[in-house]
Amino acid sequence: MFKGLRTAAYHVDDLEEGKRWSGMVAYWGVGDAQAAYEHVLELGAREHEPVQDVGGGVKVATVLDPFANILGIIENPQFDLQKVE
Repeated sequence: MFKGLRTAAYHVDDLEEGKRWSGMVAYWGVGDAQAAYEHVLELGAREHEPVQDVGGGVKVATVLDPFANILGIIENPQFDLQKVE
């Protein structure tokens, strides 16, 4: 699932009105946000924000790594996800 990394610039609006982000969050594009979220939790990440549908078929979630860094997960039907082997 996370064998490679492809970057692209996308903007995700605040999930709740008035919510402010305190820093940058890197989002990994995945084909299934819920499955990816559960997978990284099984690998030892801690819950931060569960999977949320933010409209247009886009789903996002965030987890905390062992150093309390926020890792974002995004499922976006507009992404061109290609398998990296």
